[in-house]
Amino acid sequence: MKSVSYRKRSCQQQEWIAVEVLVRRLLTTQAEEIAHETGFVQRRSPITGAAFVRALVLGWLHQPQASYTDLQQALSLQGIEVSPQAVAKRMTEQAVMFLQRVCEMVVGQALSGPSTPIPLLARFNGVYLQDGTVIGLPDALEEPWPGCGGRTPQGGRAGVHVQLRLDYRNGAVQGPWVQAARSSEKSGKATAQQTPLPPGALYVTDAGVQSLEEMRWLGEQGVWYLTGATLRAKLLDEHGRLWELPSLLAQRGGEWIDEPVRVGLREQVPCRLIALKRSEPVQEKPQGRAVRGKGSRHDVQVGRKKARKRKVKRLKPTPRSRKLVRDWVIMLTNVPADLLSASEARELMRARWQMELIWKLWKQHGQLDTWRSEKPMRILCEVFAKLIGLIIQHWLTIVGCWEEPHRSLVKAAHLVRTIAPVLLVSLQGPVTLLDLLERTGATMRHCRLNPRRKHPNTSQRLLRFSG
Repeated sequence: MKSVSYRKRSCQQQEWIAVEVLVRRLLTTQAEEIAHETGFVQRRSPITGAAFVRALVLGWLHQPQASYTDLQQALSLQGIEVSPQAVAKRMTEQAVMFLQRVCEMVVGQALSGPSTPIPLLARFNGVYLQDGTVIGLPDALEEPWPGCGGRTPQGGRAGVHVQLRLDYRNGAVQGPWVQAARSSEKSGKATAQQTPLPPGALYVTDAGVQSLEEMRWLGEQGVWYLTGATLRAKLLDEHGRLWELPSLLAQRGGEWIDEPVRVGLREQVPCRLIALKRSEPVQEKPQGRAVRGKGSRHDVQVGRKKARKRKVKRLKPTPRSRKLVRDWVIMLTNVPADLLSASEARELMRARWQMELIWKLWKQHGQLDTWRSEKPMRILCEVFAKLIGLIIQHWLTIVGCWEEPHRSLVKAAHLVRTIAPVLLVSLQGPVTLLDLLERTGATMRHCRLNPRRKHPNTSQRLLRFSG
């Protein structure tokens, strides 16, 4: 028992060493190289590229609503004495390019932890969940980051679409892939064709994310897929009869359906149709729900999700068909029944919600889509810096607790945010208590009141009589 425990501690120590090397290289040498390549650093300056990215990434990770003063203190803890105004002046277009390149470096880093001991997941060479989110930006950024449009006078014309792929077995992430909000999620590096999955993996996505061509391609590559079925799917049963999905459900009846079909009139992709009757009816969404504020904390409210107007008229399903389909959980998969039963497929499809919870964690706790400024370059710097910080937060979570099936990502994220200042100080090397106290004292010397003209501070009033 002692040798097993020792080996387990030794393996975990090696995993922490891998995280340390990854984070240190990203926020020191690689960041410094990219700073010079992008023109963020052109001459000798107190604010180096590595110190700047560490201050923003770990400063906003620790305090998502950090001000310029908070970021200045993050620089001061690294021994760099500048004013908050100096930090504000560095939020330029070159800074955006710099942080975007560092964020792209994160995409190529592969880090995985110990697999979760769940037998259902162990059947596959990875269980990959993928989902994306749109972050609305001010309309001034419409040209570099075109959005999807909107019905409000301000907002919707600019935005970024961020996608992430997660291996639910060991927590490894691929991405984040960032593109303009107007770009299709079925194009770019986030697709399975451009970033392939290993043979024997299971690819779990929401309805409509995978095209029929991609489903066929995944099958040819030896990759299993599990996806939701759209309401307009055309199906051919094993006898060659053509069905619309609502008609097939109504004709089959019962509590569950599991049969081979071919999807699409032209493509005719062979797969399994799995449909399970919901145990409880779907509740209608309450009207007038409070919407969490996004974008600036001031007057501008951007990033609200609005339904896009359809340019092409399509036949809408009847309300009766909608109600019929809504009572079922409907999936399409190429996994054979002897490897994955219908009930197991339902649970894995439900696990896709974990991606929604990660985006919820990043937005509500990491405040990825919220900022306290209305300056476009500052907003873009904040978005990319927060993305980098949240990926680092996930790396620490992978090694720290992903092996625990009942892990709490919220509690783990809270702990990482708590120790973010410690990470900031220790990235420059070993730190003693005396070093920490001296850096704290040097930072405190900048803790001054802002001078006021209309209502002077007490110190200003008293100093009038100094001479």
